[in-house]
Amino acid sequence: MRLVKYILTFIIALYLGIILFMPKTNIYYKAEELLKKQGVIIDNEEIRSSIISLKLMHPIAYYQEVDFARASIIEFKPLLLVNIVEAENIELLNVAKKFLDITINKLRANHTILKPYYIKLHIVGNFGIGSGFVDLKKRLIHIDIVEPKDINPIRKFLKKGKKGWYYETTF
Repeated sequence: MRLVKYILTFIIALYLGIILFMPKTNIYYKAEELLKKQGVIIDNEEIRSSIISLKLMHPIAYYQEVDFARASIIEFKPLLLVNIVEAENIELLNVAKKFLDITINKLRANHTILKPYYIKLHIVGNFGIGSGFVDLKKRLIHIDIVEPKDINPIRKFLKKGKKGWYYETTF
């Protein structure tokens, strides 16, 4: 029984040590390199690393050298078993704003190692509240508008289903 207790304590201590001493900034820079290959550049960010998370303050995202979105804060919480990304006050810019005039107040994406190809989404914006997922294996994005407010700016992108309005696309 003592051996099991020591092994369990060691595993928990190792897990916490990995989370606390993980080079979060270096992981972010590697992710930024991978995004750059896809034509996405994140610029103008102020990086703040803490024990558990990494925050990007006031980042601007560019796609193929055109700025398309700005956020007040993006926070990454790499907890290994469950990884969380939260973004606040996302505003579309320039060309993206012409096609889609929405503001996202809060976006939360959860990823777990139990479902490595699945990302759960929760979105709160001026259009209402959305809940959905990204299936990386099927390359599918599906978002249900759970509590619609003003969906007129995005109605042309939505489809009507049995449960209400939803957005679905492949990438």
